[in-house]
Amino acid sequence: MLAHREFLEAVADRAGLDRPDSAKRPTESVLVCVARRLDDTGRKALESTLPTQLATLVRESTPLRRGEDKTLFLQTVASELDTSPERARLLAQAVLSALADQDAPTAETVRSQLPEDFRDLFTAPGAGPPPDRAATAAIPGPTDLTAEEVAAALTALPGWTGDVRGLERTVGLPPDEVGQEIRDRISRVEREMNHHAVVEEKEDGTTFRVWTHARGVVTDLDVELARRISEIIENG
Repeated sequence: MLAHREFLEAVADRAGLDRPDSAKRPTESVLVCVARRLDDTGRKALESTLPTQLATLVRESTPLRRGEDKTLFLQTVASELDTSPERARLLAQAVLSALADQDAPTAETVRSQLPEDFRDLFTAPGAGPPPDRAATAAIPGPTDLTAEEVAAALTALPGWTGDVRGLERTVGLPPDEVGQEIRDRISRVEREMNHHAVVEEKEDGTTFRVWTHARGVVTDLDVELARRISEIIENG
């Protein structure tokens, strides 16, 4: 059985939250929404590995009467947490990748009962699919950037600000089909890179924030994503 505090700490670390208590609601929401999509075998497997408080929520969750795809799943989590689907995706990845890291067999049982497009939710935010253990040493990961390297990168990223903890840019996207097309093109780039920005809609525009959540710092992968986001925005 997973330890409650340690599990929340793992989720908080992956989601970039400031303390484990901040991970409590997202963890509960994601696990319950997942549990509702499982059969009895999957629900019992998930329940058996979770701390008592979380296991009770899984056991008492009401199964869905019909299947729902990942988009509807993320919309449900976003609605429950009063956040955006993009943020819900990050939180779901933080929770499910923490489960996969701490209890891989149970995570695989759960994943096998979900639609195929849920697979990437079991990888840590900002990380690609886990490489084969035998090949791990041969596959380079993203490179952490120093304060000087981040400052140098920002000189080539007009409109972006930040430091080693994250980069961000706020832009005014049109509320029509053009703005939606820009958002869709950015989403395609994120899927291609398997790396995602946190997107927040504000009164003064749309804010994009990038950092490598699994490490809590800015890496070369974040700079590349920021560059490609800017390229899409500038080319409209």
